[in-house]
Amino acid sequence: MGSIRAVEDLTPERQVTTYQGIMVQVAGVLAVNVNGNVLPARWADPLVVAEGDVVLVEVSSGRAGQGAALVRSRLTDKPRPGTGTVATVPPSSPTITVTGSDGLTYTATFVSSYTPVVGDPVLLAWNASVPSVQGKISVTATPAPPPPPAVTVPPPTVTTGQNTYQATQSDTWWGPGGWGSWAGGASRLYQGDYGSGPLTGAYFYAGSAGQLSGKTITRLRFRLGARRPVGNSNSPVTVHVYVHGSASRPGGNVSLVSGPYDIIVQPGQGLKDYDLPLGAAAGLQAGGGLAITGDPYAGFEGRNQHPESGLLIMDWSS
Repeated sequence: MGSIRAVEDLTPERQVTTYQGIMVQVAGVLAVNVNGNVLPARWADPLVVAEGDVVLVEVSSGRAGQGAALVRSRLTDKPRPGTGTVATVPPSSPTITVTGSDGLTYTATFVSSYTPVVGDPVLLAWNASVPSVQGKISVTATPAPPPPPAVTVPPPTVTTGQNTYQATQSDTWWGPGGWGSWAGGASRLYQGDYGSGPLTGAYFYAGSAGQLSGKTITRLRFRLGARRPVGNSNSPVTVHVYVHGSASRPGGNVSLVSGPYDIIVQPGQGLKDYDLPLGAAAGLQAGGGLAITGDPYAGFEGRNQHPESGLLIMDWSS
């Protein structure tokens, strides 16, 4: 065999030449043959070789002619495959055949913890020129990590409250005479027609409920003044409650924006709170007030007779 290359050692007096050698048996001991010469050699550690293996040998020599050989590594035509597929599993055999990832078929040993199965993808380790199956390779992807726990968003803070608004005015509109001209003068509220034209009683709040604009009204009540002994006062009466659009008493009658929201008032009823549908709240939040109108004829005390007549009670959340 010829030399592969020649290089100079760092020591000017020594020269290192690299050769291709082959492993041989001499008296039962592995030795290296270089160009027909069996050389005593040192070995790179770790290095596993077998008889017939081609190896890389460095031979150094000095001016006095003394030399030494160092077996550096095994040589192959191509890299050894690190993985393969089990091709055959002979019965009662310590070896199997494996098709390497390089497409070549090898006779391989296998570790005792692995039971060979044809078709298994396997991991190979090399002992000299003989591969050893270390175990089956998983072909499935590792499971994705679990998603991070969901961030618990605290529920929004809900603010609740209750506001009350006293009527700043109460009065009755009668077409022929205007505000405050019907029986008993200003402040009292009447509904119906006693034979002289329809009457509309109204509470005004100076737009104060507009303070709750944008809030959700969860309950709406108002306090109706005591029933007056007029009309069929010994029987229950249906009172037709509306929302009107005026913050204070206008020059003419009020304009109704929603309703009627009917309530039943008993004979001799004093001040009492009545629930209204939540749909009535929007007009009050817009600055309006409450009115009563329509038959039958009935009358009620206003804020001049009792300051809490017409009181608005509004429960809200935001």
